[in-house]
Amino acid sequence: MRARVRAEDIQSKQLSWLCIEPMLISVRGRDMAAKAEIYRQLHEGQQALFLFYSYHNHTKSLAEFYWFSAYNIIEIKSWHGIKNGMHFFRLDEMVNVLDQIESLITDKNRVDEAWSEVLPTDLDKDPILLQKTEVLYETYQTVAQAAIVHMNEMILQNQEMYFEIE
Repeated sequence: MRARVRAEDIQSKQLSWLCIEPMLISVRGRDMAAKAEIYRQLHEGQQALFLFYSYHNHTKSLAEFYWFSAYNIIEIKSWHGIKNGMHFFRLDEMVNVLDQIESLITDKNRVDEAWSEVLPTDLDKDPILLQKTEVLYETYQTVAQAAIVHMNEMILQNQEMYFEIE
């Protein structure tokens, strides 16, 4: 399963997104079983893109970043997969940031083996959490942009695995 990319988009800064966009759009609004079925049909590099963008596209604000990180860690348990995907692309700096995010979420919301409810408004109620999250969010944004550039370069080196030209 490969994406169809226009020739003029091959050098786009969004190449990695364009290579996984059709797969993610096909499962938007569907249940986890449908998402897992599409995910299983992808090769390891596409799986990395699938999980990265399913997370990254939900980090447009500080509250969204905090809540969606917790959601991926606690509810859908995709955090390990996101980190593995970043390992696949040899993005150690991103893995380090993801580890820091996981520690922040775990330290704040886990007591023994139980998780407390995570709400976007948690940031409004806890100035220390807000400050730590702001620092991590800023770092994440910078590292994510560098990661996308790197993933684009790796995709260009392995085009036949990711896309075909329209």
